Amino acid sequence: MSQDKSFEIETGTKSRRRFIQIAGAAGMAGIAGCGGDGGDGGDGGDGSDGSDGSDGSDGGGGGAASIETQFWEEWPVESKGSDVNDEAIQFEYTAVEGETVPQVDTHFAQAETPWMREFALLVQQSMNDIGVGVNLINVQPSTRYGEFWRADIGHPVPITMNLHGPDPQRGLDPNPFLMRAHPETGGNYYNYKNDEVTELLDEQASTIGDTEARAEICHEIQRKLNEDAYLIAANFPEVITVANTADWEGYVPTPGNGTTRDSFIWTQVNLQPQGDSTTWVKGVTSGMQGTNLPFSSGGQEEKRLLNVYDGLFDASPQLEIVPALATNADVVDDTTVEMDLREGVEWHDGESFGPSDVKFSVEFYKEHNAPQQAAFIRTIDSVEVLSETGGGRVRFNLTEPDAAFLTQRVVRSAIIPEHRWSDVDSPSEYNPENPVGTGPFSFVNWEQGAELRLEKHENNWMWDDDVREELLGEYFVPGDGIDEMVHANVGNVSTLIGAMQSGDIDAIGTTVSNAQADRAANPSGVEKQTSRNYVPTDVHLSHLVPLFRDKTFRVALSHAFDKEGFVENTLGGRGEAIEGQNLITPLLTPYHGETEPYEYDVDAARTMLQEAGYTFDGDDNLVWPEGDAWDAFAERVENGHASRADLDQPDFS
Repeated sequence: MSQDKSFEIETGTKSRRRFIQIAGAAGMAGIAGCGGDGGDGGDGGDGSDGSDGSDGSDGGGGGAASIETQFWEEWPVESKGSDVNDEAIQFEYTAVEGETVPQVDTHFAQAETPWMREFALLVQQSMNDIGVGVNLINVQPSTRYGEFWRADIGHPVPITMNLHGPDPQRGLDPNPFLMRAHPETGGNYYNYKNDEVTELLDEQASTIGDTEARAEICHEIQRKLNEDAYLIAANFPEVITVANTADWEGYVPTPGNGTTRDSFIWTQVNLQPQGDSTTWVKGVTSGMQGTNLPFSSGGQEEKRLLNVYDGLFDASPQLEIVPALATNADVVDDTTVEMDLREGVEWHDGESFGPSDVKFSVEFYKEHNAPQQAAFIRTIDSVEVLSETGGGRVRFNLTEPDAAFLTQRVVRSAIIPEHRWSDVDSPSEYNPENPVGTGPFSFVNWEQGAELRLEKHENNWMWDDDVREELLGEYFVPGDGIDEMVHANVGNVSTLIGAMQSGDIDAIGTTVSNAQADRAANPSGVEKQTSRNYVPTDVHLSHLVPLFRDKTFRVALSHAFDKEGFVENTLGGRGEAIEGQNLITPLLTPYHGETEPYEYDVDAARTMLQEAGYTFDGDDNLVWPEGDAWDAFAERVENGHASRADLDQPDFS
């Protein structure tokens, strides 16, 4: 097929303001309606907005029906603001009866992983194979997270490719992925809304104390989302890292994190030096922006400072919930949880840790809206100190039944010392010169863009062999561990590989490709290490867009996406193709549910589109339906969750 832009990757950092300006210039008045009545020609499309008709409008008021980008309804989320519906849609994508389907802007972040560019090309090829052009736009990860992914506006383009971070809570509970399909959560960047799914999501989230019952509901949600083809869930790529195993032993291959990344702490506390040095140096490609974990914008400071701050609970390498500052949890009723705290814990400055620090942390986070602790405190109404005896006992009063509180939320917690933070008036602007926590490492030095240096905190329980053996099982290695850990910002992966081979660093703290790992490995003990993953690679389809509002198109696209080929050809077999459109990994037992796969079959996908009334022009571009087929298309778009067969529509091929 021919495309206006058969291959183009643009490097851009379009701002939110720019998108709003575009939308404003084109006129937002017609956004909310469906022009598929066959009569008024939508917004007229007379070209007064400066368009030439290539955006899908009729360009000359020719009377063709159209359907524009639109929300399902007024946003029900209070946090999105009262005027959000006036400006939230930041782009236009119009379906015009009988005209060529316009190309689709698609965001990806090439810097996220070594193979993201190839993944972007797969998305482009899949769309091309069913007649739709794709304009690939490479954006910086910082731009995506800091500007484009605001919870109140969603993605600024029709397709956004995504690589979820290996945060522990994503492998412990189904909510971090399933609740993204809920219309009242900030993570629903693709503006999906299905009332049946929403009802089930609410039901599972409030099912406390009955894991089996909650799992059954989650399985049903996964079946419905998969049948609805709400996005493209591609694969679980293995985590490939590189480390020196001649001078160090005790690497822990935690799913999602691998052996050397920063989201889990197990390798750091289990490593045992075999050579002359007791300082373990990890090379990284990006530095921290500050030393304030709870009020950071996420990123590296959140993950690396978790070596300094403990949470209430942690996640084991087997993705089980294990004690940390709290040693147990008692569910009193659906909205009340009590915890005993570990006895004998000291802050790094020698002060004693106690239950008042837990109460202070929660109240401080709530009062000052700590962004990186929002998941932890979201359903906490209040904290009571029940006892100061031993380590102390606290009670959490929740605002609602919350099945995820004892999984993802408490694992995400970071407890700060009241005696160091109580006088901080503007915590979001605070950058501690010497962050103090109770974690296994204490702060030594940070030079922005250069290094973070931490040293062993002897009093932390993780250094106890018995405790560590119980938590790490087969990965446990006895010994005193390392004395010091350094994150050295080396710059890029090529430099990291050179530093590994020269012995300047002991490990690479980011994922690398198969080829890069093979290049770094050598006979002197530098090894490629792999781990399984619970972090999916997915493709977000904006359900504001009429093309993706048509379930028949989404199903056809699912059949045109070669997941297996990507795993075999690009990942070199180092990954697992996801069956169906399901973001929940089989590692997440018992919440993972079986879903029907979409067989890779481009011919079947094209036939499906033709039966639904789409046609192909002489250049093999997809063309919107016409006449009765257009009316059927408009009916599917209005429904959003029914295919041609579901609505008993005729075969238009």
